[in-house]
Amino acid sequence: MNAKSSVYPAITIASLLGLAMLAIAAMQFSVSVEPPIAPPPTTARVPSTPAAQPTVAANNAPQAKPAASIPGALIMSNQTDVPVRVALLARGKNAVEPAHWDFAPQEGSKEGLVLSLPEGNFKLNKGDILVAFAQDGSGYYWGPYVVGESDAPVWDKKRSQWQLTLK
Repeated sequence: MNAKSSVYPAITIASLLGLAMLAIAAMQFSVSVEPPIAPPPTTARVPSTPAAQPTVAANNAPQAKPAASIPGALIMSNQTDVPVRVALLARGKNAVEPAHWDFAPQEGSKEGLVLSLPEGNFKLNKGDILVAFAQDGSGYYWGPYVVGESDAPVWDKKRSQWQLTLK
């Protein structure tokens, strides 16, 4: 009878431990860290296949850096296969509230699209900041670009406008 009485507490303890482990496993805790708002300058997260690496390319039109006082419209071309959001932090003359525009894959890929605000068209100025990032969870991003100081957007002297092409 002594052996029988020592088996029940062992079974009870083992059962309680098993239930506790199942309860902990069912909770499935997870911790996530948000990426920083402004990624490092002119870098892109490299996908697993080198052919799919996003890059920024300039148009074939003649381009030059404009004088600091020349504002111009922004023409955007999304030549990627991912949906993209372009965000603006205007710091130059006549700064507007931060704004963003969303582009479907390949939207505006040939001619580009003139960006505007609900209040109407706007002009980019030297010092304004642009950043673009994929909205499909792939982690691609472009920029940040400081207008008139970084390699993009580029100034099209012929058309007197800025052009940002994402590839």
